[in-house]
Amino acid sequence: MAGPELDRIFARCFRGADGEAALAYLRGLTVEIAAGPEIEDRRLRHLEGQRFIVRTIINMVERGRR
Repeated sequence: MAGPELDRIFARCFRGADGEAALAYLRGLTVEIAAGPEIEDRRLRHLEGQRFIVRTIINMVERGRR
């Protein structure tokens, strides 16, 4: 399964106040934090992987809501 139907499934999973709170929490852990210049390469790669997953979820939710 992929495409619009999966986007709608994600939109339903993150619907309402609880869904918005969960997305805000995920954003706060990943997308909205800044890594300083002292971050180790492996930690930065791990963080970027997390950001990719969270951004993918957010994009799917947004598409599914349209």
